[in-house]
Amino acid sequence: MPRRWILIFGSIIVTAIVVFLALQQTHLIHSVFFVGEAHEAWHLHELFAAWIVATGALIAILIVREGQLRKLIIQQRETQKLVDDASAFDSLTGIANRLQFQSEFSRELKETSNKSKRLALLVVDVDLLRSVNEAHGHGAGDDLLRQLAGRLISVPHRGGMVARLGSGEFAVLFPMGADETEELFRLASRILSRLREPFDCNGLRINITASIGISKYPRDGSSATVLLQSAEKALRQAKAVGKDCYALYDSDLDARGRERRSLESEFRHALEAGEIVAQYQPVVRLATGETVGFEALARWRHPKRGILGPAEFIPIAEDEGLIDALFTAMLRRVGEDLATWHMPLRVAVNLSPVQLVDPQLPQRILDLLAKMNIPPGQIELEITETGLLLDFETARGTLAVLKEAGVHVSLDDFGTGFSSLRHLNELPIDKIKIDRSFTRLIATEAQSCKIISSMLNLGRTLELTTVAEGVETREEADFLLSQRCDLGQGYLFARPLWPQEAFATASPSGA
Repeated sequence: MPRRWILIFGSIIVTAIVVFLALQQTHLIHSVFFVGEAHEAWHLHELFAAWIVATGALIAILIVREGQLRKLIIQQRETQKLVDDASAFDSLTGIANRLQFQSEFSRELKETSNKSKRLALLVVDVDLLRSVNEAHGHGAGDDLLRQLAGRLISVPHRGGMVARLGSGEFAVLFPMGADETEELFRLASRILSRLREPFDCNGLRINITASIGISKYPRDGSSATVLLQSAEKALRQAKAVGKDCYALYDSDLDARGRERRSLESEFRHALEAGEIVAQYQPVVRLATGETVGFEALARWRHPKRGILGPAEFIPIAEDEGLIDALFTAMLRRVGEDLATWHMPLRVAVNLSPVQLVDPQLPQRILDLLAKMNIPPGQIELEITETGLLLDFETARGTLAVLKEAGVHVSLDDFGTGFSSLRHLNELPIDKIKIDRSFTRLIATEAQSCKIISSMLNLGRTLELTTVAEGVETREEADFLLSQRCDLGQGYLFARPLWPQEAFATASPSGA
């Protein structure tokens, strides 16, 4: 029994004894002077007994009530702990959330400033997380994020905090010395490498990449808020240059960030206003030099900035979920240009990896072609090897529908991704395009020549048309021709051309 109850109970007992003695004294006086009223003493004894019983009952009630209050206090404490945990930890991954991270980061910065130490902040974001959710469902996406959090914790980072900032974005704190920038970069590389390893989500094999933005204390800021903003600006830069990489904050990013935000607001209007146009790079037959088709390359005819290349707006389209709208705008533009040529030329249009997992894509493409009176056989869709990693089976089904309708399919950047013989054998593709990274080394590296020869032999074995990209010299073209490469594309033959210029170079025979 708590000490306060012992005191209360003791006080009640002492009071009862005093009252009892007083009543006894009263009874004695009545007995001497009021013999005729002795029966009143008996009533006093009854009253005292009743008082004792009531006092005992009161004590029992107070003890029971005290137990209930104690239980209620414990429940309130447990509830408060749950509330505190909910406000401090991410419910999906179990690691610290953004609020807790900022609080701990601020405390860490205060301690670090007193000790003249340094800190680095890495903000890690999953590339194309939206496509994973669309392809496999949010359940698989959630499982992926839980495993990703575990991998981040498993990468040695000297006990720095790991937190989930929201969606597919995570933060890692890295305590470091004065001259450990290279070690910081190695940590970023280890994280990217670890996240490239396949994830097993409920029996599904999912491959992802991530981008990392880095800021350093005290170089890039003195508060948690400023350092987090700096790291996120660097993250946007990493995504802008192609994803699956890291970038260190640069103060010049602020100006580029303002320009990017301005372009984002203007890009939606550009899609609706018909500002997306196409240039066409010829694809030529190496044996004869004739132009047999084109690759359509997206350009943004900005009313104030002039012609903008894809590097300026493709990242915006991907980040803002406008890739499908951009593809539709390009396909419509190609259809309009083909209608003016009156020639059976085949034009290739690039298809984003995200679109391959959309089961409604084939019907939308075929409906648009029918509306513009463009035969499906005049359109070729270029896909990249990495696009197959999101969901191979769905991608194969999507391409099979298009292939059956007459649309041609080519595998772009061949040799740079993760294609296997299974991919080449099972996918309904017509053509493989050897990446320019191999072509440009023909004159200087024998190993690249051997690789190109092997890829061309593989293409012939599978009865696929072969195309070499990035052909810029006659020496490169002669080597490719000697290895029986079918087609070439590059500055040796022509730079990207405007529609009427392209039409003037075309051969009526088709590809």
